[in-house]
Amino acid sequence: MVKRITWIFALAGAVIFGALTAVLFSGESHVRIPAIAGLVTFGVVVLSYLGGIEGGLALHDQVGTEKTRAVSICLSTIPSLAAWGVLWLSSPQQQIGASIALFIAVWCADLWLAHQGLIPSWFVDMRTAVTALVCVILGVAYWLL
Repeated sequence: MVKRITWIFALAGAVIFGALTAVLFSGESHVRIPAIAGLVTFGVVVLSYLGGIEGGLALHDQVGTEKTRAVSICLSTIPSLAAWGVLWLSSPQQQIGASIALFIAVWCADLWLAHQGLIPSWFVDMRTAVTALVCVILGVAYWLL
């Protein structure tokens, strides 16, 4: 049941990114500007959430070693701090581009954590699929800006 719920929420997030990107096809600035802000803000929130997952993994004494859990807790702070930095970039193109790079970086960290035994393979499969989808959607948004 947890796997199904995780997939549902992950795909729901991708749908939100898709819907906001679809709005960018409009030529109306009163629609596009809030959609751009929504894309950047939602990306920052999701990246912070992904960091929280990595931090939660470190709290389980039953998985991994003390060293891998320590690395996991350190890795967990990077997505939220980097995502906060995205908000300070000077243009929506930079913000969307940086978000794409961060989604890929967090995915790479998750791959490493999975290799260390902290993340189950089904979660990596879901993250791989949804990260690819979100990066494509954000790539389209970047192109539309």
